[in-house]
Amino acid sequence: MICDELIKEVLGGVVSRIDSINGNRYVHINSESLLKCMSILSSSKGTQFLALTDCFAVDFLKEKGVFSVYYQLRSYEFDTTIFVVTDMGAKEQIQSLTEIFENANWYEREIFDMFGIKFSGHPNMTRLFNENLVDEFPLLKR
Repeated sequence: MICDELIKEVLGGVVSRIDSINGNRYVHINSESLLKCMSILSSSKGTQFLALTDCFAVDFLKEKGVFSVYYQLRSYEFDTTIFVVTDMGAKEQIQSLTEIFENANWYEREIFDMFGIKFSGHPNMTRLFNENLVDEFPLLKR
């Protein structure tokens, strides 16, 4: 298993905290460091998080004024899974991870379609399911 200290060492000062909840580990980072952090986590010999197994967003706009985007990463070499979590404001864009994880393409388009969150550098930031909706996003809390 990859320890929290190694994750903090590999990522440097961008980790704001690491939580363990119900057996899951959540590594909280700032959104500006997302691409760099994911590149390091996937390429470092000490972590080898080579698979993006899920990506989703949660609308905390009313409670905290942010969206939280969660990335579930899997290291098959070390048989461990972590969630990397980053927060962003309603009007902000977040970096696309398609250059590191090809399957991020689908996840990011789905998040855009449901919440309106845009991913900068995405190769095809178009809607997947709700192409007839112009400015409506089904999972936004109102």
